Amino acid sequence: MSDQTPEVIVSVTCYTVSVLPMDDINHRAFALYVELRPGGWIVHTGHEYYTAEGAWEPGMASAHRFADCDEALALAKVRAPHLELMGHTAVDAYRRTQGEVQS
Repeated sequence: MSDQTPEVIVSVTCYTVSVLPMDDINHRAFALYVELRPGGWIVHTGHEYYTAEGAWEPGMASAHRFADCDEALALAKVRAPHLELMGHTAVDAYRRTQGEVQS
């Protein structure tokens, strides 16, 4: 038996996308996740999954699989500011806790 250790493999399999910083109390509520799953990259809220039809539905089975991570991240970046919870968007939450958006 060899004393050599196999090479350690590091893989990025999940990205978090939000307009809110990670230390903001509302970050998790207004975050999208781009996650590598069998068949490709999916975009989800933790409860709902982005479908090929452009809707949000429960159940990972309906999730659209992106072949390219960059494409999934681009979609998440466009959608993140518009996430809505109880009538408030992610941008509303940002303004409440972070102040006005800087240009």
